[in-house]
Amino acid sequence: MLKRKSALFLSALLSLALPAFAADVKSGTSGNHLIAAKSVKTTKTVSNYSAKGASPAWARAIKVPYRAWLPEQKPNEVILCVHGLGFSSASFAEFGRQMAAHGSATYAIDVRGFGQWMSKGQGLMDFEACLTDIESALKTLRKHYPSTPIYVVGESMGGAIALNAASRYPDLVNGLISSVPSSDRFAKASSELTIGAKYMINKDKPVDISQEVVSRATANPTLRKKWEAEPLNRMKISPKELKQFDDFMKGNYDAAALVQRTPVLLLAGFKDKLVKPEGTIELFNAISCEDKLLMVVGDGEHLLLEENQLTEQLESMIVVWIRNQSRARGVTSHP
Repeated sequence: MLKRKSALFLSALLSLALPAFAADVKSGTSGNHLIAAKSVKTTKTVSNYSAKGASPAWARAIKVPYRAWLPEQKPNEVILCVHGLGFSSASFAEFGRQMAAHGSATYAIDVRGFGQWMSKGQGLMDFEACLTDIESALKTLRKHYPSTPIYVVGESMGGAIALNAASRYPDLVNGLISSVPSSDRFAKASSELTIGAKYMINKDKPVDISQEVVSRATANPTLRKKWEAEPLNRMKISPKELKQFDDFMKGNYDAAALVQRTPVLLLAGFKDKLVKPEGTIELFNAISCEDKLLMVVGDGEHLLLEENQLTEQLESMIVVWIRNQSRARGVTSHP
């Protein structure tokens, strides 16, 4: 049983036996569908801007660009995902398929300025508008899944956005999973000096952040090339936007203090070369809610959930945490 107000290093603990209700799912992909083993049925991938799959009619009320991975049966939980800087909702594809295989209806939105927003002529970051998008999406999901727990999941920049959403909309969120939401980055001072200089020259001229984000996010050269080549990713961002990003991230501690009754699972990678794990630990301590858990993944890099970086062990631990929270609310999961 996971305990409240706990911090643990998963490098050793992930090898331990998990409770029986953590499903051991092995899966394979075929087109846009995922076939999962045992009692888990076929799931489907849908979106509101792609011909791949058919979304439920009510989901058209979600106006922000999104993708969804849905179980065929009634979901045990609903998960709303928010991606990191430079990425898009597509980065949660593997996470979404796996969570859907466990019975969770999983949605991922594009943050303003990224993903399909670029093709809509709205290619600039806007955090306040993004939080309004999330509020609207949560209200729509709550209306159509009235008795189902809703969890907000975010990573890096998305983790900070999810943290803010949980602090602002506690009545719409039953749990928060935030991975590396800290603004405490490696080489932060030199990066701020560089961006500051470019801001003074031309604050609207995009700069390439791939070396700052991609090269520090993973040591795997194949992954670096894949992320840089992904057309939905955006690695050229103006100094004006980067300043807005930095200012938003600095507000994390205020947001953490306002999370007073929403259960929280915070994640960090011990081998993260982009964001210092110590920063996530400090944020963990700033969260007011006593029902909180910190997991530091011993071999984890910056991305733990996105871009196919979800390990089977971490997946199982997340499912256990979600199911524990749902059971605490009196919600019984079904196969």
